[in-house]
Amino acid sequence: MLDRTDDSSLAADTWLAQFEEALGKPDEGLLKTLFHPDSYWRDVLALSWNIQTLNGADAILKALRPLARSAAPTGFAIAPDRAAPRKVMRAGTNAIEAIFKFETKVGRGNGIIRLISDATMATG
Repeated sequence: MLDRTDDSSLAADTWLAQFEEALGKPDEGLLKTLFHPDSYWRDVLALSWNIQTLNGADAILKALRPLARSAAPTGFAIAPDRAAPRKVMRAGTNAIEAIFKFETKVGRGNGIIRLISDATMATG
């Protein structure tokens, strides 16, 4: 993602749109491309009604599809009233960090994404 643009907002908007599209598809093809093998997913009462952390793309993909079917999240977008998407270094890795908003069938939620370059994804 970072390899294709220097615009942090565009990168975050694109990822969020692809994520929302992927959640609505029956297969995991697109969804799988959106997560690094060493990704983390932390759900704090948003989709699961639990506080849980998942480690690794496989674990995330296994849990995310049923959670999304149940919670029906939509409207993923950069949160306009929060810090704008920006380039950061986290755990020694360059990333774009963005705060986003979304809605589920029972309420509103917020989240943070950290996007890394496609080259980083290829090397693991």
